[in-house]
Amino acid sequence: MAATSPARSLPSSKRGDVVSVLQLRDMAAAPFISQGWSRLYAISTSERISVTLLDPSERLQLTLQLPLAGDSTDWDLWLEACEGALPAAMGQPLRLSDMVDVARWLQGPIRQIEEVALASGAQVVLHMAGLGPGS
Repeated sequence: MAATSPARSLPSSKRGDVVSVLQLRDMAAAPFISQGWSRLYAISTSERISVTLLDPSERLQLTLQLPLAGDSTDWDLWLEACEGALPAAMGQPLRLSDMVDVARWLQGPIRQIEEVALASGAQVVLHMAGLGPGS
């Protein structure tokens, strides 16, 4: 499915809102990009605007989703372990407890995302997924 540009499908009065959300998304992703994270892709739909980033070790993926429509103003921040990047020598996949440690490690950039969200009247909901049982 191809990503669509929400700006093209909205009335001109709403296009400015989309541009503002795109700018917020880019501001929120900047701390990660400045630390060497790669932008895998960015998607815009009529419901949300998102960006997915991959950390330099290719073991973690982060997706930030900002709503364009609907009742929620929450920003969703997904922090996930990447399955294909785990060396066999590690033995154990990243468990959810490991992901909590990763969230602590990323506390500075996550705090910056939260500041951008709060300044725009939203809050951030953090989702974490490891690879182990119960994640």
